[in-house]
Amino acid sequence: MNWMKKTVSISAMLFFAAGLAACSSEDNQFSPQEVINEALKEANEPLEYYGEYVIKSDEEDNIQTLEWVSSEGKRRIEMKSSDGDEMVTAVNDGKKLSLYDKASNTAMITEFNEEEMRPIIQRSPRQQAQELLDMVQDTHDFSVGKEEKIAGRDTYHIIAAAKDDKTLFGNIEMWVDKETWMVLKSISEGNGFTMKQEYTKIDYKPEITDDLFVLDIPEDATIETMDVESMMPKETTQEAVKKELGAFYQIPETEDLKLSQITVTEGFEGRQEFSFDYTLQDIPVFSVSVFKAMSDVTEFDGMPNEEKINIRGLEGIKTDSKGFRLVEWKENELQYNVLLEDNPEIGFEEVEAYLEGMELVE
Repeated sequence: MNWMKKTVSISAMLFFAAGLAACSSEDNQFSPQEVINEALKEANEPLEYYGEYVIKSDEEDNIQTLEWVSSEGKRRIEMKSSDGDEMVTAVNDGKKLSLYDKASNTAMITEFNEEEMRPIIQRSPRQQAQELLDMVQDTHDFSVGKEEKIAGRDTYHIIAAAKDDKTLFGNIEMWVDKETWMVLKSISEGNGFTMKQEYTKIDYKPEITDDLFVLDIPEDATIETMDVESMMPKETTQEAVKKELGAFYQIPETEDLKLSQITVTEGFEGRQEFSFDYTLQDIPVFSVSVFKAMSDVTEFDGMPNEEKINIRGLEGIKTDSKGFRLVEWKENELQYNVLLEDNPEIGFEEVEAYLEGMELVE
């Protein structure tokens, strides 16, 4: 299901574009920032709608999507390739997220706490916009483009241009419904990859019934069930890491650098991921995660500002974007990822020096 994997790999970029859906004004003479600021005064309620849209990318088959969303935040999405060979249906009923892949006849069901998730699934366009604008306000310049009709709706055309290439998000254009503040079209460009999402139909007064949010899974389907709590990190010990992974490399503590905790999360197919969190003079500086490498993982084009480096005598990858700094490599069939905190006191050179001094634990 390669097209679906590519969709997941860039879903954060699309979610950013869709989240920046709170752009409206009474007068087209507002500056881009005034348009956004004016819009953030409104649109406090979640939208109820039915929509049809197409996702297009440079390399993958087009993805046709049907979407139903209730005012309570319940959602049903049906996605299929243009040739109809692959189809995935996902349903969020407010208590669990269910996903069924017809091609492989497999399903995944994730349960979550309704009270804890309500602020997330019931976010209005205004709330989504405010959160995501905070993420990019220092990395992008905003301007207004030509207004157009998308799916028969009047829209504003908002352009978010990256100030430089050291950002997770590249250039983004979005066409925003003037009345509902919903993004009806978006184009995301970054790291040599372009994705376009455009609604061809939108209905803000749909007939929404409860049966839409029940996913029918065939009796012979393979089902994997998990809950959000089980996916949260849990504190563990070095002995538990050795038992699961065997011999592994670890950064030794120094007078200033201390290991604050070791945690474990349950990954896909029962694969455990261990995280070693370090502090420097009691300030969090980076974490080193280690898990069993998977040989059948589909390789993607990579993240923005990604470059190959030599780490511990092996080929690795360094990603340096504003708000996201990562070093990763494989060693002895284990995957190591080092995530640096947003801390100007420590950079890649210092972290790489610590990595060169890792010691084998067996």
